[in-house]
Amino acid sequence: MRSGLLVLVLLLLSLQACKEVEASEIDMISPEEMLERLNEEEFQVLDVRSEEEFADAHILKAKNIILNENSDNSLFFDTLSKDKPIVIYGEDKENTKKAIKILKKDGFNEVYELEGGIQDWILLGGEVY
Repeated sequence: MRSGLLVLVLLLLSLQACKEVEASEIDMISPEEMLERLNEEEFQVLDVRSEEEFADAHILKAKNIILNENSDNSLFFDTLSKDKPIVIYGEDKENTKKAIKILKKDGFNEVYELEGGIQDWILLGGEVY
């Protein structure tokens, strides 16, 4: 009984460690850094919120998309450049992480999550449309 419990505890600890590693693989970009870098380089901005939220407010040139691990995203990927950084934001952290994971798996290397999402972008004075 004790050895079974020990195995269960070790399994749970290893699963938690895997989650932490996965979270650490996500590169964050602050709204301030994005604003600064926008003057020097072009970002591809992806909004993974609902169509309604996107219609209410979105960052200039953002594309509204929900990427799906189980479908062929190649048509959408053809519109993106692997040579330009991608910034992703959304309301649901899981959707954002899923989109980053799919893009990185497909060979996009410079993918960032916008720290604080569109709310922090607006608070900083970033333009929305």
